[in-house]
Amino acid sequence: MRKLRKVIAMALMSAVVIAGTPAFNNDVKAVTINSDAGAITQWQTNAITNPVAGKLAPAGYVDIKWTSANDLGEVKGYKLYVDDALVNTATSNSTQFEYYTTVVSRHKVYIIAEFTDGSSITSSTFYFYVTKKGLCVNNEMGKMLIPDGMNIGWYYNWGVNPFTYSCYTDIDYVPMIWGTNSERYISSIASKGYKYLLAYNEPDMGANVGGSNINVNTAINNWNKFLGYNFHLGSPAPALSPSWGIDNNTGGKWFRTFMNGIDHSTIDFIPLHCYYGTYGGVEAANTFLTDVVDKTYEMYHKPIWITEFAPSGWGYSNSYGRKQCKEFLEAVLKGLDERSYVERYSWFSFDTTDETNGAAALWTNKTGVLTDLGNAYVANGNPEGYSYGNCTTIDNSTMNVVYASLQNDNNNNNNNNNNNNANDGLDGTTVKKLRKTGIISVKSLKKKTAKIKIKKVAGAKGYQIKYSDSKKYRGYITKNVTKRTVTIKKLDRKTKFYFKVRAYTKVGTKKVYGAWSKTKSVKVK
Repeated sequence: MRKLRKVIAMALMSAVVIAGTPAFNNDVKAVTINSDAGAITQWQTNAITNPVAGKLAPAGYVDIKWTSANDLGEVKGYKLYVDDALVNTATSNSTQFEYYTTVVSRHKVYIIAEFTDGSSITSSTFYFYVTKKGLCVNNEMGKMLIPDGMNIGWYYNWGVNPFTYSCYTDIDYVPMIWGTNSERYISSIASKGYKYLLAYNEPDMGANVGGSNINVNTAINNWNKFLGYNFHLGSPAPALSPSWGIDNNTGGKWFRTFMNGIDHSTIDFIPLHCYYGTYGGVEAANTFLTDVVDKTYEMYHKPIWITEFAPSGWGYSNSYGRKQCKEFLEAVLKGLDERSYVERYSWFSFDTTDETNGAAALWTNKTGVLTDLGNAYVANGNPEGYSYGNCTTIDNSTMNVVYASLQNDNNNNNNNNNNNNANDGLDGTTVKKLRKTGIISVKSLKKKTAKIKIKKVAGAKGYQIKYSDSKKYRGYITKNVTKRTVTIKKLDRKTKFYFKVRAYTKVGTKKVYGAWSKTKSVKVK
C-alpha cells in the first residue's frame, strides 16, 4: 500500500488518442531564458526520460519522468499533459509523476516548463504504449522462451527475485511472497523499489496442488507484516473465486473470510486465478468475465489482476481442445482489455507434453517455440498501432547459449519452481559465459559530462552502460559501446549519477549479455 496516495489521472476507456503534436509544441515564449537555442532544443527533444519511447509499459501506475529545465532559467513549475489532458502541475523541484491508466492504447505525453519571468517551453511530443498482458513463468517454463517478442509489459515467477537471463532484463518484474516462509523478504523487496508486490499464492489450496496452504487466521494475523511500505500491495491470490459459493458459504470462503478480517484500505488490487475444466470457447470466456471478474469487482471495488488462468482438461493432441482454448483466449483478452478496473493479466501456459492440460500451452518448454495459441497471445491484447513481431519468426538456433544463473535466494516456502540453474542451448551446445566486468573509474570532466573506463572482458564484442540519477535505477538510460573508455554527455548538472556496466557477445544477430558490474557514482559538474 502506498504511504502517500498521489493524485491520479484515470484515463477514460472512451478516450480518443489524437496523433500529432499540440498547437503550441516547441513554443518558446520571451527571450529571457538563460540558454541558447541549441540547449533549448536539446531539452525539448530529451525532456521525457521515462517510460521508454515506443515501448510497452504495463498498465496501472506508470512513472513519467522528465529532465529538469533549471539550466535554461529559473523554473516556476511544470505542467504535464497526457493525451492532451493536464494531469499534473508540479513544482520546480519535481521531475516525476505517477500516472495511472488501464487504457490499452498509445499515449501521448508532453511537458511545459514555466519560468518565473513568465516565459515557458513545451517539450517535443512523446509516445508510449500500454498493455495489461504479462507472463507467469518459472525457470523450467521460461528458460528457452524469448519473452521480448511476446508483446508483454510485465512478468512474475512466483519468487522474490527476477530472472537474470538477458532476455528478461528490460521487462517489468513483480515479486511475490509465495507463502509465510517468504515473509522475511518483504522489507528487502521494498528497499529495491519495486512498484508492486503480490501476496500469498493460492493459500486456499494444499501444497500437493500448488497452493501455499495457509490457515486463514494466520494470514489475517500476519497481514500487518506487509504494511507500511512504498509499494502497491495485492491481496492473496485465491485458487477459488471470491464470488463462488456465497449462498452456501463454500467455494471462495477462504478469501471472503480473509477480507472480513482485515482493513480493505490496506489492499490496492485483487489477483484472481481460474482454471475451467474442459470448458472453453466464447461461452466459457463470457462466464469467466461475468461470474469471476465482474462479480469480484462488484464485491470489493478493487482493481483486478488475473495472475493465472486457462482452460484445463484437454491434452495438446486434442484438436477440439486447442480450438476451444484459442476461442477462449481471444474473447477473454478482449473483454479484459475493455474493463477499466482490470489492471493486468497473465495466462498460465501448460507444456505441450502435458496430455492432461497441454491444449492451453503457449509454447513448448524444452524449445521455447510458440504454439498456435501462443501466437494468438502475441497477436491479441496489444495497443493499436504498436509494432510487434511473431516469436516463431526468430531463429531459435542462434540462441544456443548458457544464460546467467539465477540468484539462489528465493526460498519460496514449499515452492521449488525457481530451480535457479544455468541451462544449455536448444541443441545442447553452449557458448562460454562472459565474465562479469567492472568499472575501473568514472569521473566528471566538465559541465554535464562524465568519463567512464570499463574493465576488459575476454570474448566480449562490446559493453552496455546503464546510468541513472536514481540509485535504484528507477528511470535510466542504456548505451551500447565497443570502446572501453567512453564519454557520457548531456547529463544534469550538479546531480549525482550512478553507473554500472555489463559485457556482451553476439550469437547470430542477438546480443547475449553477462552480469552487471557493481555500481559506481559521480557528481556531475
